Amino acid sequence: MTDRFQLPGLLAVLCLTTLGVLPTVGGAATIKPNPPAKLCINTNNCVNAADPSSGIKWHPGHYMMLRGSHKNIPAELATISAIKSEPTIKGVLVDFKWPVLEPNKGAYDFSMIDQYLNQMKSLNAGKHFIIRVENRGFGGTTGIVTPGYLRSDPVYLGGQVVMASGVVARIWDAPVMDRLIALHRALAAKYDSDPAVEGISTSETAIGWSAANPAPSTYSATALLTQLQRLVSAQRDSWSRSNVFCETNYLGSDAQMEALVKSCGDEKAFIGGPDVVPGRNLQADNVMRGDTGAVDYRGVIAIKAEVQSSSLGVRWTLLPADLYTQAVTINKANYMFWDRNTTYGGPAQKWDTGELPFIRSVNGKTVTDCPSTFNGACKTD
Repeated sequence: MTDRFQLPGLLAVLCLTTLGVLPTVGGAATIKPNPPAKLCINTNNCVNAADPSSGIKWHPGHYMMLRGSHKNIPAELATISAIKSEPTIKGVLVDFKWPVLEPNKGAYDFSMIDQYLNQMKSLNAGKHFIIRVENRGFGGTTGIVTPGYLRSDPVYLGGQVVMASGVVARIWDAPVMDRLIALHRALAAKYDSDPAVEGISTSETAIGWSAANPAPSTYSATALLTQLQRLVSAQRDSWSRSNVFCETNYLGSDAQMEALVKSCGDEKAFIGGPDVVPGRNLQADNVMRGDTGAVDYRGVIAIKAEVQSSSLGVRWTLLPADLYTQAVTINKANYMFWDRNTTYGGPAQKWDTGELPFIRSVNGKTVTDCPSTFNGACKTD
C-alpha cells in the first residue's frame, strides 16, 4: 500500500518552557531550546521527540550502499537478502531522490523507502537501515533533482541549477532549504522511532562551478554554510533517536568547514566525506584530523567514511585494504559505507570478489568507541 500523506507543516504540540545549555566542540556554551515532547502531522499521527540524551542508535561497522536511480529494484532487493547471514555487514544505506519522496508540495510518498526497508526487516537478521535524501545529480545538465513545485514557483528561483558536473538543488537559498527541512521532519515522524532505521544522511557539501556554469548570484559559501547548519540542527531536533550523517567533503574556506564540523559536534551528528582516496585528503578530513587547526576531532565527533565507485575504477582503481587504512586506521571512522560495485575496476574492486572478502578479513572492524560529543548517548541495544 502506498504510504502517502499530507504535511502542510509540522506542529510542535508542547510549548518549549525551558532552555538548555549544551556544550560546544569549541568550548563555548550554546543556548538552545529543548526539543518538543511530540511532533505531529496536522495534530494527528504524533510521535515522541525524545531528547538525544535518552540514547542515539549506535551500530558502527561496515554497511553496503545502494545508490543511483534504482532502475532494477527487484535485483537490488535481492542484494539486501544476500547479506542476511553476513555478520560483517551491519546493514545498508540507500539513496532516494527528492522528487520521488515529495511528488507534490507537502504530499509525501515513502513507498520506495518502505520497499527497501521492509525487505531488510524481513530477513530478521538485526540489520540496520540508513536513508539518504539526494539533492543533486551528476553527469549531465538536464537532470531533475527537485520536486516540480520548486521548479515552477518563482519563490524558489527555479529550485535547482546546473553546476560544473551536474545539477544541484538551490539549498543555499532559505526557501528551498525550508522545503528540504520539511521533508526531513516528515521522514523523522515516520522512521525515527523504528529500531531498524539507523539514521538519515545529507548529500555532500561540495558544489563546484565552472566558466560555463557559474555560481548564481544568491550563492556563496557563507550562505551554504548557514543553510547546512540549519539542516543539521533541524535533523537532530526531529531525528532524536537516530544518527544524523552530514556528508562533509569541501566547503569554502577551512574556517567555514570547521564551523560546520563544530556544528555537527554540537548536534551529535556525524562528519565525513563521500570520497576515500589515500594520499588525496579531503578538506573536511584535514579539518577533522586537526591538520588545519589546533583541534583533532577524531574520537570527539562521530565519523563516517564512504567508498564510492570513483575509488573503485571510475576515477581511481584502489584496493580495499588501502581504502580501509585511510578511513579507519588514519581517520578513525566509526561507520564505513561501501558501494556495492559490480561494474568498475577488476576483481579486487568488485563487491563479491574484493570488497566483501576484505571486510571479512578484518572481521568487520571499525572504531566503535562512543564519541565524546555524544556524552555517553550511544545506544547499542
